[in-house]
Amino acid sequence: MAINVQKKDDGSGLQKMQKFLREAYIELKKTSWPSQDELKKSTLLVLGAVFVVTVWIGGLDAILGAITQKLVH
Repeated sequence: MAINVQKKDDGSGLQKMQKFLREAYIELKKTSWPSQDELKKSTLLVLGAVFVVTVWIGGLDAILGAITQKLVH
């Protein structure tokens, strides 16, 4: 038993793209954007977190590499 599904024709690809861009623009106008000060603080927080995680993983790599070298030799 086959189900017949008809697609709704919304127009050409260009019309669909224009509709999408128009709706995206409307949504972007509703967006609450951070102030420059908030953006700077958030960026510094992310960079600090990345630095901490990088040091942590680098330290673990060095420790585990040293242990592995001791076990191999």
